[in-house]
Amino acid sequence: MSGVDTRNKLIGIIKQHQLDNGMTKLPIGKLSNLAGITRQAFNRYYGDLKDYAKGSQSISKLLVSDCTSLSQLLESKEKRLAQLEFQLIEIQATHKAELTEALNKHITSLMNNDVMIYESGQISATLTSQNNHNAQLIKRVTELEVSNTQLIADATSTYNFNNEINSIKSSKNFIPLEIDVKALCKSYAVSNDFDEYEDAKDAEIQKNIKIIKALPSLEKVDIVVFQERYISDFGSFCKTINPRPDHVLVALQLPLYSRAEIQLIVKELTPVASLSIYVPYSSSEAVIASKRKFIYRGVPEEELKDADEARVPLMDWGFDSIQVKRIKQGD
Repeated sequence: MSGVDTRNKLIGIIKQHQLDNGMTKLPIGKLSNLAGITRQAFNRYYGDLKDYAKGSQSISKLLVSDCTSLSQLLESKEKRLAQLEFQLIEIQATHKAELTEALNKHITSLMNNDVMIYESGQISATLTSQNNHNAQLIKRVTELEVSNTQLIADATSTYNFNNEINSIKSSKNFIPLEIDVKALCKSYAVSNDFDEYEDAKDAEIQKNIKIIKALPSLEKVDIVVFQERYISDFGSFCKTINPRPDHVLVALQLPLYSRAEIQLIVKELTPVASLSIYVPYSSSEAVIASKRKFIYRGVPEEELKDADEARVPLMDWGFDSIQVKRIKQGD
């Protein structure tokens, strides 16, 4: 699909959203998925459509030559306006009667509330049980993927993270590229907007990618991607790896989880000497909860969910080697 086709598809999705829901927000992640592209691709090539997706601009501005679509938008808005006016009249007409009825049924309502609390408790218990079952299934799938990936990595790995033959680490041959997670979380606590959090995270990642691509002699640069799962410290990981002789080792913190997103980064880093990935893993809910309570407090729930449900990367994603490390209490 060409860029023009993708752009038209994005505009069509936003138009339909505004027809169905008015000037309400369409999350960038959802919009990108519906269009079959990554969030990074949207930000890079179609960022001018962001205001339309957020509902701060009417898509009609992009449909000047499309009379049919403009008519649909106008008809939709007029219909919604008529609905709101009708609802307002109904509310005004029934408000007094409802207030009187509410006062008369106050005691009965209290009794009904007791019944509803009981019933909602039963429903909540059922949903909790189902969620726990789903969580166990997800955990089991992840454990199987970890086991499978570890077998592949043991058989095919060409890069030893603890290479006995290595150079003395210094600022000249070792470059840690970290994401300022605390700053991202601090901004998110103010905005409570996950789209803004994702945009800021992508900007941090792209800044580090530019640093790597600006390095001289990329054929002598080894990159170890630290896939941030919010259960293991990036700084501690950096202390365990060493550069090869006559090579520069770059440790890249990368909080991305879908295959498409990761392969987009891999493609940008292809000219380097070697590209490996380190994946911290834990099946212990106690360990995960402890890490996130005391170290990664403030990370958005959507981000943690993406990290927990992420597949373990595979060799055919473009890596030379993969290391999956089980994280224990105290690591």
